[in-house]
Amino acid sequence: MRKFLFASHAYLAKGILSSLELIMGHQDNVKVLCAYTQDDFDIKQEIKNHIDALSCHDELIVVTDVLGGSVNNEFMSVLGGTDKNVYLVAGLNLALLMSMAARKDEDTATETLITECVEEAKETIVFCNTLLQKTEEPEDEEF
Repeated sequence: MRKFLFASHAYLAKGILSSLELIMGHQDNVKVLCAYTQDDFDIKQEIKNHIDALSCHDELIVVTDVLGGSVNNEFMSVLGGTDKNVYLVAGLNLALLMSMAARKDEDTATETLITECVEEAKETIVFCNTLLQKTEEPEDEEF
């Protein structure tokens, strides 16, 4: 089974899951990890708990908030030492998660699915002022 874990500093992961579910309905295959929200939070143990809960048939796609951040770095340090099917993506955003949620049950290879969803999400990050400028520019009229 393909499962997802949204992991972030503080409550971003919880909030973005709420937004995803508002748009796409309940996501029963998604869990969140909200790091550093309690004084006794142990990120290494939390990561271990999520990975240990996987069966040999499960795949876990972890999406962290920022590349190079402590949450992502902790997952990076664990990834090499696990024999479970765990995939790590950095850059948590709603467009990416909507794409993944819409395709979660496809038979597409997980690496392919992730790569395609990431590429789709990249296209949704746009400086909208440049779009407005393009629509406001008068077109040359040819006679």
